[in-house]
Amino acid sequence: MLSRDVPSLLIIFVLTMPQPLRKERFICVIKMLFNLQFTQALAALSTKLSSEERQAWVTSGILKKSARNSEKSFEALLSHVISELSKDKSVYKVNREETTMPSSSVWSPQSIEFSLQQFCLPFLRLSCLLQHHLYGDNLTGCLEEEEFSTLAVCLGLLPSAPQPPSAVHSASCLEWPCNAFDLVIQWCEEVTGLSHMLPEQSLSLLVHDPQWAAPRLLRLPDNYNIIFQYYHRKACTACKKVPKDPALCLVCGAFVCLKGVCCKHQGTCECVLHSQHCGAATGIFLLINASVIIIIRGHRFCLWGSVYLDAHGEEDRDLRRGKPLFLCEERYQVLEQQWVSHTFDHINKRWGPHYNGL
Repeated sequence: MLSRDVPSLLIIFVLTMPQPLRKERFICVIKMLFNLQFTQALAALSTKLSSEERQAWVTSGILKKSARNSEKSFEALLSHVISELSKDKSVYKVNREETTMPSSSVWSPQSIEFSLQQFCLPFLRLSCLLQHHLYGDNLTGCLEEEEFSTLAVCLGLLPSAPQPPSAVHSASCLEWPCNAFDLVIQWCEEVTGLSHMLPEQSLSLLVHDPQWAAPRLLRLPDNYNIIFQYYHRKACTACKKVPKDPALCLVCGAFVCLKGVCCKHQGTCECVLHSQHCGAATGIFLLINASVIIIIRGHRFCLWGSVYLDAHGEEDRDLRRGKPLFLCEERYQVLEQQWVSHTFDHINKRWGPHYNGL
């Protein structure tokens, strides 16, 4: 459980629960998954501490365990996570020499609180966005330092935003359905059980980064001649012949035959087939012998233009003039943005049927 992607679990639960999903049930799922996300944050944080720091937090956390509301104290829970994971010495022993440990002054209660909030923010952002689309709740803007508390209030994890925002404690959002310390023991036992067999992999699963990069198209060289020389005599991987009209998928980099009868499958040419497999019927292809890009959308296609221009900023379609062509970053960014935002249908007007012949 500590190596699960919590935002993915949320989407799976929402899609598999009986519909329509009542909001109070959605909030209940959010609260339970936040417990898991917070525990993952504690486990990942514990791997960044030195052995002396871990021992210090274990000692200080033991005193917190006996206090009231200890299940909502990050000190008590951090102490408990470290104690449980330390039962297998290999969990913290792997890569100990390679990891650069910060000094003890860095990991103050304030810096730990900040680290925990940053770890949980991607889950809160996605949850809030999902709640907006499901129930129409407003998405309110806020300052960067107020983001955690604002999202927590929107999702019902906090009754109201504390003032000042720096006074918020992420552990106060926890709401355990059973004994928190017993549940954490179960989750940590899964990690220690795995570390007996695969110690390095078990540690790397704990220290995952919840940040994700946005989708992007293939990175292209500045000079078009590099692409042309590499691909114009290249054999197709399917039919092993040099295609008359070679094309390059700008999403995955696949080399395909445009209008190639040799690669037809059940009456459908290769570019159309590839667009179905690669982009759910949306394909972006660079035609090697023409330097232009075509877009395939379902049963239609259109000529988008070229992202390679000559020294005067002009296209050379079909390479008739033989001028050196160079990548226009602005055009390529426009193409990428249209792909990411699904706006091909609205922006490009000259569509026509391809009859599965591309």
